[in-house]
Amino acid sequence: MEPSAQHPAGPPPRQPAEPAAGAGRPAGPVARRSRRLAAPLLATALVAVLAPVSASAAVPRPAPQPAGRAQGPCLPGDDSDGWTATSTKIDPKDSHHAFVGNGYLGQRVPPNGTGYAAPGGTTGWPLKTPEYDGSFVSGLYAKGPKDVKGRQAIAALPTWSTLDVATGGPHPDTYSSATAPGRISHYRQTLSLRCGFVRTSLTWTAADGRATDLVYDVLAARDDAHTGAVRLRMTPHWSGSATVTDRLDGRGARRMAPSGSGGGSASAAGGTDSGGKEAQGREAQGKEARGKESGGGESGRTMDVGFRTDGTKTEGALASTLRTGPGVRAGRPGPAPRADGLSNRQRVSFPVRSGRSYELTKYVGVDTALTSRSPRAAADAASRRAADRGWDALFARHAAAWQRLWRSDIEVKGRRDLQSWVRSAQYGLLSSTRAGSDNSIGPTGLTSDNYAGEVFWDAETWMYPGLLAAHPDLARSIVDYRYKTRDGARANARKLGYKGLFYPWTSGSKGDLWNECHSWDPPHCKTQNHLMGDISLATWQYYLATKDTAWLKSRGWPVLKGIAEFWASRATRNADGSYSVKNVAGPDEYSNGVDDGVFTNAGAATALRHATRVAAILGQQAPASWNTIADKLRIPYDSKKKIFEQYAGYRGTTIKQADTVLLMYPLEWPMSQTQAARTLDFYAGHTDPDGPAMTDSVHAIDAAGIGEPGCSTYTYLMRSIQPFVRGPFDQFSEARGDKAGASDPHAGKPAQDFLTGKGGFLQTFTHGLTGLRLRENAVRLDPMLPPQLSRGVTLRGLHWQGRTYDIAIGAHQTTVRLTAGAPMRIETPEGDKIVSRGVPAVLKTRRPDLAATSNAARCTSAKATSEEPGLYAGAAVDGNNTTAWVPNAADGTLTVDLGRTTRVGQITPHWNATAPKSSNVQVSRDGKHWSGTGYAGKTPARYVRVVVHGDRGKGKDGKPKPHPGISELTVERVK
Repeated sequence: MEPSAQHPAGPPPRQPAEPAAGAGRPAGPVARRSRRLAAPLLATALVAVLAPVSASAAVPRPAPQPAGRAQGPCLPGDDSDGWTATSTKIDPKDSHHAFVGNGYLGQRVPPNGTGYAAPGGTTGWPLKTPEYDGSFVSGLYAKGPKDVKGRQAIAALPTWSTLDVATGGPHPDTYSSATAPGRISHYRQTLSLRCGFVRTSLTWTAADGRATDLVYDVLAARDDAHTGAVRLRMTPHWSGSATVTDRLDGRGARRMAPSGSGGGSASAAGGTDSGGKEAQGREAQGKEARGKESGGGESGRTMDVGFRTDGTKTEGALASTLRTGPGVRAGRPGPAPRADGLSNRQRVSFPVRSGRSYELTKYVGVDTALTSRSPRAAADAASRRAADRGWDALFARHAAAWQRLWRSDIEVKGRRDLQSWVRSAQYGLLSSTRAGSDNSIGPTGLTSDNYAGEVFWDAETWMYPGLLAAHPDLARSIVDYRYKTRDGARANARKLGYKGLFYPWTSGSKGDLWNECHSWDPPHCKTQNHLMGDISLATWQYYLATKDTAWLKSRGWPVLKGIAEFWASRATRNADGSYSVKNVAGPDEYSNGVDDGVFTNAGAATALRHATRVAAILGQQAPASWNTIADKLRIPYDSKKKIFEQYAGYRGTTIKQADTVLLMYPLEWPMSQTQAARTLDFYAGHTDPDGPAMTDSVHAIDAAGIGEPGCSTYTYLMRSIQPFVRGPFDQFSEARGDKAGASDPHAGKPAQDFLTGKGGFLQTFTHGLTGLRLRENAVRLDPMLPPQLSRGVTLRGLHWQGRTYDIAIGAHQTTVRLTAGAPMRIETPEGDKIVSRGVPAVLKTRRPDLAATSNAARCTSAKATSEEPGLYAGAAVDGNNTTAWVPNAADGTLTVDLGRTTRVGQITPHWNATAPKSSNVQVSRDGKHWSGTGYAGKTPARYVRVVVHGDRGKGKDGKPKPHPGISELTVERVK
């Protein structure tokens, strides 16, 4: 049987192994001979040498087979195409563990491939509790701990991925999530982004030296929201008795108690007895269907755990059915002693023979009272339903569902790094959203309880636009959440003395400002009013993307109208007839209690105008005051500097994150190219480099739209991703350092996996390089490409108003192809174009790097001996003085390749805020032999080298003094 999506191959067997589940064959000698013949076909490369096995592993071990062998579309063989991400060693210090999710159910998978793990360290604001590999259900909130005054936080389920393996005999040992790396060899853990599952393959050597090959596959079923599954394949290299324990592990639970008992809640730190009674977990009753695993297997036993969330009192349950596969000669799994009321376990023991392979699969069901009247029965039913299908059928349907999602994709040709990061970003958003849901997405989605798992502006502004462009059905959950919580928003507004809807800065189950919002010092819960503008814009954008008038009338209009009513009551009239919004905090959280925040006011004006337009579309009458206020809201502007001021009286202080630059995108606030360029340059230069990760993505989008000569778009694009990628699975950290915002007293450890940043990074492609903007009856496109991406970028499966289309951005021209739906109109700088099936539109690709210049170094290749995160070598030659290269030491060398030998004259390094103590400029024709520049004449050179020497001392605060850097290197080209 060849490996396939339905039968991804296992690890290389040390001796002939059993086939994958699903290869149904008659029992007896013929079947055994068939299995021996099939075994070589199942050999794969999912095993890589990690470290020598401990000295106790005395059994000789054959070398693993070579890595990189293809295993069908789910595991293509290596990570070069971005479809897989792989770890070949266990790093106990790395907490960026892999995860699976289906938009409803998520689960972190520890390096050992199974079970509960707490890697150490603490999470950031507001919980600041110990990190752990959690399991989460979308929209399941609970009362938070005392240190956040009981305000809501996402609840965590008992860990459901556990299948422990134990050896029998006089010296038994157990493999679990706690097994030390020193007893693990031939290790390989792979996340298949294409098919949404994690495979961990390894050899475990027990304390007595007995070795066992293990392969774990973990998934949250994409086609069945309430289902997860874990498949274990084991090949012992010893004979005797083995025991596999299926566990629902209460150590993973947070903010819940066993249902139906007086037991206490699960500890925030995890791992403590929850006080529940043994009766709270039970074997599911009712007639068991016979197992449908191909090749036989026991019918299995279903156990479960019931829970009730703290405070919100939402009932729920997890259930697990354990099925054995071919070769396992055992009775029905039996119960095992339990540790607490949020845990349950069952085990099966069976004889094993050396070199034989054995398979066991647990099928997990999860449900709550949010989606079921009888969540315990529903969880049990989901578990048994999945078990009745069997692994092969379950995996096939799950993988097919993921394949359908990936019909919308972004291809970055010739850039393995960017390709991997783009697909990781897409996977992060896809695994935390689901069509038909009315739950939004927190900054880390279903990967952790960072930010208490609550919903911020991050959803509408940073994650939503990229989803909307490619997956409007998934994006709808974000705007439908605001419709669902509008009663809470209306009550908030009323209590604050306003009309309409007031959504809290952070919200959970109902949008209740006082029970759910965490940020009260400073009082962002009341002052981050721009959120109302963000929600209104997202609601309008959904209509533009779908033209769904029925949705607009039933769900969009109540939100748009309520927000407009809020702004009309929130704005105050000034003596000169203008309007102000006072005492606000913009996105820049370093500025609090200011008046007339420019992004806040511009967002308010935009919301009022959009609500007026929607009223007209629906045949309703909007108050005339809405447009009056919109036209007269103050928009602070410095006419001398030609920049928009962040708020009234702004004096150029450092800002935490993108704020004023959001005027250009996504608001599309009217301004000249000069105003846009100066505003971008000013605020990019005043942004805290240790602020949250998403800021540079909007810098990249703005730069792409402005199109100033050079290639600063690429600088910002790389700054939006490279400093933040962590771990083997390309996860995203909220900050480049150890704190998200150097001047934020509340900031803690950066959140991860930071989907806010991933969403911003995706927008650099969906809206930056394409210039995509939505209109009522067209899409606007103005494509551009930096020279570093000259091999092209292709966006497939974009959606707009029932059409599906692709955009292929080439070095000089861009092709737009309609793949489904009626002809569509495109607005371009070259005029309007109509695209229909078989008749693509060809647009000019803007290339700001090709604008005429006398600087021979602009947009050429640059390298450096070291770089501070985000301050890369290419920034010194991107044509923009705001960006800079800074070495990660007092001394450093920048080398620029001009591309060909050129006669150069004056060479001038333009220093950043810190000039070097000394510097030296040299040139070379071959990159090996260097000489002075010969300024008096015309020096032939291909390479230019600048060596800088900074101050190695420390400042008064004991920290190293700032390093010198080059904001721009100009190399005069002469004839």
